[in-house]
Amino acid sequence: MQTHLALEAVEKHLEDVSAAMLAGDPVALEQCSAQLRLAIAGFSQVMESVRGRPLPADMAARIQRASEQLSMQRDNLARVTALVDRQVASLLPPADNSSTYGKTGATPGSVAARIYRSAG
Repeated sequence: MQTHLALEAVEKHLEDVSAAMLAGDPVALEQCSAQLRLAIAGFSQVMESVRGRPLPADMAARIQRASEQLSMQRDNLARVTALVDRQVASLLPPADNSSTYGKTGATPGSVAARIYRSAG
């Protein structure tokens, strides 16, 4: 029965993450994602205790659906991230590798100032 409760927690948090993504609420999404990670970790521990024993068919199907839903959420999050990156790029100019006061390496052996560029 503990396995069913752990799986129900994962399913509930998957629904919460989906709702937060649809609402476009980044704070709620972060909180729900953290709770989902904890629920998945708990479910994983419970599954370790039943390792080697066959799962009931209905539970295996629920696990498969949860896995598919998690994969779909990951793909959707990647799409949203790409969209946000494009939106940011349209508002802010892309960072270039040129220095503040001129082109780096304009003359052999010269080093231009890099006061505003990060060291990474």
